[in-house]
Amino acid sequence: MKKALLLGHRGFSGPYPENTPLAFQKVAETRADGIETDVHICKSGELVLCHDEKVDRTSNGHGEIKDLTYDELLSLDFGAWKSPDFAGQRIWTLGELLDFCKEAKLVLNLELKNGIEFYPGLEQRCAAEIRARHMEDTVFVSSFNHVSMQRFKELAPEIETGLLYESPLQDMAHYLDACNADNVHPCWHVFEYQPELIELFHGRGMKANVWTVNDEKAARFLLDLGIDGLIGNYPDMLCRVAGR
Repeated sequence: MKKALLLGHRGFSGPYPENTPLAFQKVAETRADGIETDVHICKSGELVLCHDEKVDRTSNGHGEIKDLTYDELLSLDFGAWKSPDFAGQRIWTLGELLDFCKEAKLVLNLELKNGIEFYPGLEQRCAAEIRARHMEDTVFVSSFNHVSMQRFKELAPEIETGLLYESPLQDMAHYLDACNADNVHPCWHVFEYQPELIELFHGRGMKANVWTVNDEKAARFLLDLGIDGLIGNYPDMLCRVAGR
């Protein structure tokens, strides 16, 4: 069984409130390699970490991130929705998480959330934050917006990119011919349907990092297949299955 990269999906988001300082810190207490998270640009220009375009599901506030200032976001509670025990968790900026990962020696997979809301300059801004901390070797980016990943790779060829997708694509080999991405990030169920894709990706020198792997049977199947990275809500489980 090859050594795969193990990442906490939105932090340790199974038992803890996703994309919060607590969820990120709890990953560091496991033997996982790092964190997967999501980045948006708020109204006042800060790069902030949240999965949804709106704050309604994961906070006590309402509205779209693009319409809220950083100060307004800071006034919201991002923990109590999960449990009263987590009340008081706040939103983090990308800079805060990068500094945390650098200190904790964690890898970071940063998903650019520009598939529904198109944030001008998101690629440039994220690349600049990564470069400013000299973290090009420990941070890689991904997006469902493959045009965005094409642009990111042209702007920052030294930072690895990944193509997120959920369902099998027709003639994947031909599709990759037009892409400059380093890696692919399919939903793990794609490999149940097309396990032979691992040979295509590896034959092109691409890593396959899959999401969201939350049960042991799936994790074992993927590790046996030779998957390069597993992203899941329970990084402790991934570590156990991987024998760490």
